[in-house]
Amino acid sequence: MRGATTERVRDVLTRVLRVPPTMFASPARLDAIAAVDSLSLAELAAALDEEFAIEIDGERLTAGLSLPQIVALVEEAQGAAASR
Repeated sequence: MRGATTERVRDVLTRVLRVPPTMFASPARLDAIAAVDSLSLAELAAALDEEFAIEIDGERLTAGLSLPQIVALVEEAQGAAASR
């Protein structure tokens, strides 16, 4: 499941940040991959919410996160949604 979630998160990141998927080959921080500002983080949160039918805490989604950390946020939000 983690692999599928990682691929879906990577797809969302590449679409929102407009970067090639190869940019996420290493666990680099978002701000090392693309110019990330508050608007792009809001767009990213909304896109992840839509893709996974969850609610990401926008306060926790920061430019300093890497792909594995964002996947962990998504999985945490999925767990919270499932327990409702």
